[in-house]
Amino acid sequence: MTQTIHHRLHILEAADWKDGVITLLEPRSPYRPWRYAFGEARAGDYAMLVLRTDPVSVLTVLARVGEEDDLGGAMLDLPRYRADIVDLSTLAMMLGLNDNAFTTWRLDDDDAEAVILALHERRLHGDPYDRCGHSSLIAARNLLRFSGGCHGCGTEIDLSKVDTREQVHVHTVDPSPRPEPDSPIRTDEGASDRLGVPWLRSEATDWPAVICRRCRDRMRDGGYTSFVDFRFAQHPQCPHCGGRRASAIQYGMPADPQSWGPWLTIGGCCVRGEEWRCGLCGHEW
Repeated sequence: MTQTIHHRLHILEAADWKDGVITLLEPRSPYRPWRYAFGEARAGDYAMLVLRTDPVSVLTVLARVGEEDDLGGAMLDLPRYRADIVDLSTLAMMLGLNDNAFTTWRLDDDDAEAVILALHERRLHGDPYDRCGHSSLIAARNLLRFSGGCHGCGTEIDLSKVDTREQVHVHTVDPSPRPEPDSPIRTDEGASDRLGVPWLRSEATDWPAVICRRCRDRMRDGGYTSFVDFRFAQHPQCPHCGGRRASAIQYGMPADPQSWGPWLTIGGCCVRGEEWRCGLCGHEW
């Protein structure tokens, strides 16, 4: 006789989304924002991590209950997977969960299986377009990709401290406008090349970032509303045209060039002596 597999998906929720993301990035954090029911849990059970952002969001990587059968010790392998977050309301609507996604602390059988399969098979990777906007969901998505160094000055931010929430700040940006459509009149040049990430990097007037408190204060005191302008202001002036749009040349093959801000230029594998490239006149020095 075939034995029925009973799926169970426990729900862990961080009432404060920022504290929740910090604990995911740094397990040594003293913060304890996660809530969960103290029901029965089995080793190997999945756990869905919910953040009280606006709108409420859920991590796209599931945690697993350890051998201690304790939800408080559910394990999440963030270094192995590139986690993102999705709107829980949309997920619940698409899977027909109704109010269960918001009122219960555990999903069972068909509901649990539907969520597990949906999150496993539809991984998102946080493209630049997905990181634009000013909601707390977007802020959490950007913080989740934080690798430890301030995007403004490069200083390492210790996420294990009690005052981490005051030391790390997320700079959000307006949604990127849709590029102008191609002319209906065909030309020899063919379709426009202003689509995709290269267009976004070359035309962006602002860029999402995770910064330290010092850089946040420097932006405020310097009157900078754009992080792109703030970064370019820290680079040298072009000796050829005098412009202040010098980008740092980074040599090698980047693993994730889409995440590079406009103040960086991909220099390729052949290392040359030039360190800077002017975005206005193209001069390199």
